Amino acid sequence: MMSVGRTGVLLIAIFLLQACGSETSSPGADLVFTNGAVYTVNDQQPWASAVAVSDGRIVYVGDDAGVESHIGTQTRVISLAGKMLMPGFIDSHMHPMAAGTRFLRCDLEGLDWPHEIKAEIKQCATTVKPGKWFRGVNLDAALFDSGVLNKELLDGWVNEVPALITNYSSSHAWVNSATLEILGIDRSTPDPDKGVIERDPVTGESTGVLRGEAVNIPYALVPLPDTDDLRTSLQMASSMANQFGITSSNEASMRPDLHTAFLEADEAGEMSLRVSASQFWDPEQGSGQIEGILARQREAKTGRYRADSVKLFLDGSNNRTGAVLEPFEGTVDDYGTLVYQDATLNAIVSLLDANDIQIHMHAYGDAAVRQGLNALEHAQNSNPDWDRRHFLAHVALIDPADLGRFKELGVSANISGLWACLDDKRQAEVDSLDEQRAGRLLGFKDLFSGGAHVTAGSDWVSDSMNPLYSIQVAMTRRCPGKEGPAWNPEQRVGLEQMLEAYTTNGAWLFKLENKTGSIEVGKAADLIVLEQNLFETDPMKIKDVKVLLTLLEGEAVYRDGGFW
Repeated sequence: MMSVGRTGVLLIAIFLLQACGSETSSPGADLVFTNGAVYTVNDQQPWASAVAVSDGRIVYVGDDAGVESHIGTQTRVISLAGKMLMPGFIDSHMHPMAAGTRFLRCDLEGLDWPHEIKAEIKQCATTVKPGKWFRGVNLDAALFDSGVLNKELLDGWVNEVPALITNYSSSHAWVNSATLEILGIDRSTPDPDKGVIERDPVTGESTGVLRGEAVNIPYALVPLPDTDDLRTSLQMASSMANQFGITSSNEASMRPDLHTAFLEADEAGEMSLRVSASQFWDPEQGSGQIEGILARQREAKTGRYRADSVKLFLDGSNNRTGAVLEPFEGTVDDYGTLVYQDATLNAIVSLLDANDIQIHMHAYGDAAVRQGLNALEHAQNSNPDWDRRHFLAHVALIDPADLGRFKELGVSANISGLWACLDDKRQAEVDSLDEQRAGRLLGFKDLFSGGAHVTAGSDWVSDSMNPLYSIQVAMTRRCPGKEGPAWNPEQRVGLEQMLEAYTTNGAWLFKLENKTGSIEVGKAADLIVLEQNLFETDPMKIKDVKVLLTLLEGEAVYRDGGFW
């Protein structure tokens, strides 16, 4: 037996100590969550208690004992203490950049007349850049008679730039003299159809108050936000989305100027939200716009921004503008309005489908839903097979004969859960339909039961961007804070269904199922922590559950100071 000698023994001891030291000082995962209620939205492993994250990816999902091997000297370990960890929400129909421009405007919501409103308008006016318009939003028209806030008052508060103020629904507008001059409104200007330009009873001059369709007159001329403003609005909207646990979204009607801003924001690393944009299809331009659409699609292939789909508006929405198969109540020939003739829509859809472009349709009434499904079926029968993931948004009224066609054609249905309660808008819709059709309004359960692939969206800017608000209303069919029975309670859906609609189903819709939407090893760490387990929460209190942490690819894009 060979003797190693005293020096050899010493060297071996040093080597063993170094080996042990290197093992115990391993950096491990970047982040480990333990002791949680981890809802994975993965059928193969629905629940876990621990998750490990490295380099923005999930590297472990399981129990607390198993995650120990991923804890090293540089690992941040967070005990959830029973709190809920789940995938980030995917809002499949919203307008983060377009609607986000409201953050750049003067918000008058909740202010008292006249002192608070006057002070806020005057303050906001000092920030308007040369060449821009003063834009005010969310002014409550019920605060005063329409003639109280007029152009003379506005001229005294905003006199160096054109001013346009609207209420929340944009059914009322107030403008100053500079705006009236730009618009060319004088005593001889006629009222538009379904609109009113209010006038002084003595002089006949406009008072600066516009109602109904007249509000569209200044909208047609107000300058669009520039690229810097659009990028700022995206950052502000994304910050709100992250606070609500949203990590991915759809820009539901994207114009070319928004595309430019998205590209610049993505290249600059400003995006804290994945965005899959639906490019707006302009009926006036026709097939000539296809090359521009394809070019923008090619440009948006990296980072967190993509532009793979096209948005078609088939009809209106409520207020009897949605297209219906049978006349509205009290009429014999009012069917609402379809934007396209069947043959025209079939040709557009077939062209887009032939170019492997995802199709996103606004279809509110049952006639629009049927027309959309018919056009998609026509495209499938006319073009070679490919990985189609077309979808219809809103689908407020669906004829029973069309429910099964969503599954048959592989067409997704995008729902807005927060609409499913009897507020004033829904009551007006109920009153416009017979009892049978009114009972099928926003029939979410019918869609799920029929096997449709259902996704969810807020259509923000709306009453709320918060997915938990939408989930609560879809589950309860009650408006939060409003007394009375549930509306169409047989259409209530379950928590699991709504969570899938907001996670895995949304990921699949935008071809992100291998990247996000569930908590699985290898996927991006798009994760949120909720202060309590939704499955143990009163359904009428789900909207009040706070998001404590939102991670996008392992990066904290929102954090509650008391938790993180």
